[in-house]
Amino acid sequence: MTHLRRLILPILLALLVGGLAVWLVDDFSGPLSDGGDTDFYEYVGYYVAHNLTFWPVPHLNLLHNQTFYPYGANHTLLDWGWERDYWYALCYWLFGKGEPGPYLQYYYVYSLLVTALGAFWLLRGVFGDGRAWVAGLIVSVFNFYCIWKYPTHLNVCVLHWTTLCMLATYRLLYECVPRSAPTQPLPPLPWWLLWVWLHVQVLSQELGYVAGFALTFTVLCAPFLAWSLWQRRVVIPGLFRPAPGHKPYIWLLVSLIGISTWLYLPPTIQIFLGAQAYADSSVEMPPSWSHPLRLLIPYLPGVDEFSIRYDRIFRDTYESYGQTRPGLYLIILAVVGFWAIRRKPLLWGPVVLMLGLCVVYHPVLLPTLKVFPWFSFNRHGGRATMVYPLLFGLLALWAPRPQTRAGWLALTPLLVLMLAEWSWGYRYPHLYKPQIVSESVKAYMQTVRTTPGEAVLDFPFCTIGADGVGAVEGLCPYYREQNAVFTFRRFHQKKVVGQYWGRLLPAYIQPFLRDHWDRLLRPGYVFTPADWQFLDRFLQQHRFAGINLYPDLLSAEQRAAFYAHYGPPRAETRLPMAGRVQFLVFRR
Repeated sequence: MTHLRRLILPILLALLVGGLAVWLVDDFSGPLSDGGDTDFYEYVGYYVAHNLTFWPVPHLNLLHNQTFYPYGANHTLLDWGWERDYWYALCYWLFGKGEPGPYLQYYYVYSLLVTALGAFWLLRGVFGDGRAWVAGLIVSVFNFYCIWKYPTHLNVCVLHWTTLCMLATYRLLYECVPRSAPTQPLPPLPWWLLWVWLHVQVLSQELGYVAGFALTFTVLCAPFLAWSLWQRRVVIPGLFRPAPGHKPYIWLLVSLIGISTWLYLPPTIQIFLGAQAYADSSVEMPPSWSHPLRLLIPYLPGVDEFSIRYDRIFRDTYESYGQTRPGLYLIILAVVGFWAIRRKPLLWGPVVLMLGLCVVYHPVLLPTLKVFPWFSFNRHGGRATMVYPLLFGLLALWAPRPQTRAGWLALTPLLVLMLAEWSWGYRYPHLYKPQIVSESVKAYMQTVRTTPGEAVLDFPFCTIGADGVGAVEGLCPYYREQNAVFTFRRFHQKKVVGQYWGRLLPAYIQPFLRDHWDRLLRPGYVFTPADWQFLDRFLQQHRFAGINLYPDLLSAEQRAAFYAHYGPPRAETRLPMAGRVQFLVFRR
């Protein structure tokens, strides 16, 4: 019966978090698409499904012409997230039978459940069931910055392994800090192996932002942990002696470490080595920072970012709802908790140190986080908000329980504030309805897929890097409308000419300039007979099925010229952002 009672709280937590997650996701009827970043994460999963081999170790095919067709490019710098991409690829082949589906929606629900339940399990032994239960909610469904990021920035709103890795690191530090008992035992070997496994697991998440916070916290905790172990050096040999009954857990964890290392380390190394080609390319770092005073903005009506333009007041850079705002209630509780352990620097030192590095970070004037190599490309200080609920929560957990009536009276308005912020903060993300690919788009893409040919030409198309390569050259005249159209090859499965990249080497756009695509893509440009001759030869030589024509981006004269040259459209639909698209079949 005691064991059953211990299961009640985690079951209730799973039901609450699962219900809120399903309510947030809202639509599981099909794949996501908004004509922007959301499509990129869908596409990377599709890419992995078609370009990954597992023998002898996981390895990606990165050098090919599936995009940038027929010239080819190195596809190293995509938005990888190995667990997310493996999940998508597995669902794609196992459940979708080679078709896109609502795989990322289910992955997000899974992520929130793992975050909440894992946090509860790691914290309950130190802070008790009640506090651990509330902490599980705070770091998952009430991390408003992250849930607002879904699904547009799925790479930074999925951070379950990073969260659990940081909590496990703090739990180990707590267990190792000397307390009153001189014979206080060290954490058993399975705990250390769990800690190692979680560090391997963080490699499965976005490396440039998400995994980096877990690694940073470990680095900051290391000297505090080393000092604690040095003070207790007489018992360190006992760390490596498995206790009776621990051997099954040890074998399980060693196996998990081996499997995770095999799954995640080889592709990580492959991407790291491939990225060295871009090491000498420079990207102008925008001064995107977030003012520390945003920490004091509560999630309440009339005072949040939708009511007041704080970027005009603070003169910082607004990126997303909830940036630098874990909740005013949590800030107050963290201050109280810090005061309670102020004489125990081993417990608050790494947390406060990491908060300091994150809160004052400015990518140009004060790049504190860039002392760590994994944050070399960190472009926005506000993105550290993803770990603020966890860091401030670790301090808040130490807030003492009120012992007097006056203490409870003081706590009551704080609890009311917490519930008010939870209800209001969770309201806004649910107002945004993620878009699902329509049946019209699927039918259109099926027409393109079944038309004989190796590739399809989007016209106009977009060939550009986030570093600006391709923009000045005129290779992406309609960036806002077309930066994601290449991702729809996950439906029609043909090669395409354009693509948006995080970084793009100038050498890769030289073939486009050589063939004068910059002139052909110029807005309003009317083809000459020589241009039509080039395009016909290009389509014929490289076995194109036809053209995805975007009439809303062309002048009436341009549209008429395409219809006169290639005939009327065989199919038509509407894509997010890009507008109408018409399929013109190329007849050889």
